Amino acid sequence: MRRLLVLATALITMLGLGTQVAAAGPPSHRTPDLVALGDSFAAGTGNTPYSDQACARSESAAYSELLVRLRLVALQAFEACKGATTATTIPQVAAITADTDIVTVQALGNDFYFSTLAAYCLGAVPDATCHRDQLLAPIGETVQQLLDSIPVDAPAKLDALYGAIKARQATVGSNARVIVVDYGNPFPAPGGRVGPFCPTMDTEELGVATDFANALNAALRQAAGKWGYTFADAAPRFRGLDICGFVPAFFRPPGAPGASTGDPIPGSLHPNRLGQGIYAGVLAGRLYS
Repeated sequence: MRRLLVLATALITMLGLGTQVAAAGPPSHRTPDLVALGDSFAAGTGNTPYSDQACARSESAAYSELLVRLRLVALQAFEACKGATTATTIPQVAAITADTDIVTVQALGNDFYFSTLAAYCLGAVPDATCHRDQLLAPIGETVQQLLDSIPVDAPAKLDALYGAIKARQATVGSNARVIVVDYGNPFPAPGGRVGPFCPTMDTEELGVATDFANALNAALRQAAGKWGYTFADAAPRFRGLDICGFVPAFFRPPGAPGASTGDPIPGSLHPNRLGQGIYAGVLAGRLYS
């Protein structure tokens, strides 16, 4: 039943039929202005066509765009860009003005080499895995060292980004609500049911993927609380909708069983239209609470 409710929420969001969600907000004389910041998850990468090819910014399927379709927000600025780290997201905050009512920000995965780790986990690197003692050559660290670095290094990275948002708000006189968006895990959790379309990953590798997502989200939640920002806890809504099952909320990697030939390489393991709909549904409930 819970799975059906999750899918129904996402489908309602994608189809723009969320009248009940839209009605939940307080009466307002105008639609709030949204500024969307962050990386490829926020940009909707993989959901073509793109309004900006360089940033792989989806034209209509990113969660910020879906919120517009629900008439919950007006998109003042869509700055999210593939490959963005917390440091390269900082210039995006210049889009915030005195008129901005809501800011969404989703960045941290690229600071800790999400694409590199995923390539090792998927066997895309010859003779390599993402076992904990595996050396990640482009980084010069083992998988476990990378995981251990997240709680140590993430707080300062997030403080720099969230501090820049706060400073920009003070400069322009913005009272915008800032919503920190977390990451769903595109792989199933170890020990749970693994669907028929999963790449060959053993229990240790699935554990690595889960630990990576959990560590990112723990850091995001802690930093959001420190800065007084709203935390959008979307990750639980993605459980059971990983790339191994029949109804994935993420693009399967090209060549993986069940992958569509139309799934672009830049979108691999990123939220597809269903996944973006889940994010939009969760954010709809955080716009005013």
